Amino acid sequence: MRVLLASNDPSAAARSSHARANLLILALAPIFLDIGFLQVAISAWLPTVGFTPFQVGILITTQGVLVVASSIPLGIISDIYGRKLILVAGSLAGSVGLMMYALTTDFTYLVVASAVLGFAEGSTVSVWNALLADLTDVASRNRVFSYSFVMANVASGAGLIVPGLFPFVSGPLALSINSLHESFLLILGLLSFVSPAGVVAVLWTHKETHNPGKKFAGLKNMGTLAKLGFVGGSIGFGAGFIIPLVGTWFLFRFGAPDSYSGPVLAVSNILIGLSALAAPRMAKKFGQLAAIEITAGSSMIFMLSMAFVPDLNLAALLYVIRSGLMNMNGPLMDSFSMSIFPPEQRGLVSAATNTIFRLPNSVSTSFGGYLLGVGLLEYPFIIASGLYAVGLVAFFVFFIASKRYANAMSAPSAQASG
Repeated sequence: MRVLLASNDPSAAARSSHARANLLILALAPIFLDIGFLQVAISAWLPTVGFTPFQVGILITTQGVLVVASSIPLGIISDIYGRKLILVAGSLAGSVGLMMYALTTDFTYLVVASAVLGFAEGSTVSVWNALLADLTDVASRNRVFSYSFVMANVASGAGLIVPGLFPFVSGPLALSINSLHESFLLILGLLSFVSPAGVVAVLWTHKETHNPGKKFAGLKNMGTLAKLGFVGGSIGFGAGFIIPLVGTWFLFRFGAPDSYSGPVLAVSNILIGLSALAAPRMAKKFGQLAAIEITAGSSMIFMLSMAFVPDLNLAALLYVIRSGLMNMNGPLMDSFSMSIFPPEQRGLVSAATNTIFRLPNSVSTSFGGYLLGVGLLEYPFIIASGLYAVGLVAFFVFFIASKRYANAMSAPSAQASG
């Protein structure tokens, strides 16, 4: 009788869903570990084995294009038919793409690998935020999204720090730096297959009930989505000029290899993850929207300063501070965007907002690579800062200055029309 009563207890059901959400977050840690290592390998190791900055930009752009092409259709499908099978397929494709990078350095094949990774990312971003929102209530959503942010950044940060160990172990292991890169791409690629297996295990008994009628909810609240899109698109376009290429910038500006930039990016990612733990407290103290504006706005000063500092270590410090501030608002923004739309639209909204960020971000990465290649090393930072400013002003005008969104986080299914 006690078990039966517990199963009908809403609080017990909520705790069970939250536990499932936390396990799901942990299941993706192995794949993010490899993604972190691959990030610095692409931007700072491939240029040392014959790749040009423009080719590096093409690899990153290819991934972004496939994210754009796949995420919105998959988001709509997830709203109608469910999210878990798409997440399983995406995590499996991610492992396959990572393994392709482990098996070759041929540019043509790596373009294909980047395309596979783009599909994987598109599959994941179209359902990840929506699935976490489905498993949580408004009261705990900031906390769960913060845990997700911590996992992604700490795990990828651990992967980023690996190249920093290579100069110390290459001698004792009698392996070249190139051999160590190739070996760890293979080892971490194999380890990444733990993620799709873990996703299957966690979601095996999960029943999706967000759209029992299996009907397309339609394109509602398009004004609100357009506002989110303008903000994300402006910031995404600016970020693409330098953030994915910061390892390349360290190499060209200071001659620093990935044994230096890898640990810097690792510290940055880990700080991003840990800073996300403070995000719910900031939202409680300043308000959800004000916390987003404060952290993102203050980070812009540090990003712009990087363009002009003459010292490698100072530039690294500015980048770490910038990353912690800018990305502290990540879980708050995700939680906000998932809370102002109904459950049957969350897949589409998650996919659309990520697509609107990734499309200009991917395009501008190629431009950023070109600017670095011709020696205009300050310009990407200046352009990025200007576009960040546009996005932050728009966020203030669209959301903070509008009373319509003041109580968006207080209602479980608040629907903002705009």
